[in-house]
Amino acid sequence: MRWIKIAGIAAGVVIGYLVVSAVIGLVIYAVIGGVAAAAIYFGVKAAYRNKQVGRKRPDRELPRQQAPDVDDELTRLRREMRS
Repeated sequence: MRWIKIAGIAAGVVIGYLVVSAVIGLVIYAVIGGVAAAAIYFGVKAAYRNKQVGRKRPDRELPRQQAPDVDDELTRLRREMRS
């Protein structure tokens, strides 16, 4: 009877250790995730403050200058060559 009590206590200690270590592991992962999320948040906030990142998307196309028509340019060059 005495050995059964000792075995029960030992099993309780092992199960308690496993539960506590699992909870501590989850807490550590939660803390690491929170620190990573905070670092990303403050990094983005600092980038907006320093105007390294804009909230509005810039226009992708730049205004293009009107290129002369190739045929018109060729005609002009031929006229200049004749004169």
